[in-house]
Amino acid sequence: MLNTVKDAFTSKKFLATVIGAVVVALGSALGLSEDQATKVAMMICTYVLGQSVADAGKEKEKLKAAVADKSPSETAAALEAEL
Repeated sequence: MLNTVKDAFTSKKFLATVIGAVVVALGSALGLSEDQATKVAMMICTYVLGQSVADAGKEKEKLKAAVADKSPSETAAALEAEL
């Protein structure tokens, strides 16, 4: 549990989401119009989505590298172990 919380607070996606929520919630206090706060939220959502796609690509490459030299049965066993 503690590692999960620690990982969340060191995650760029999590921190961007928290900053976005704060900006949207305090937008008027920060002098932002509703339109500007919405644009900030959209930019952060775009960043988080893009980072998620990049992370998925990295995981795919790791999986390819891990199973490249294994037989089909070893690959199946490795995939089952990941699940």
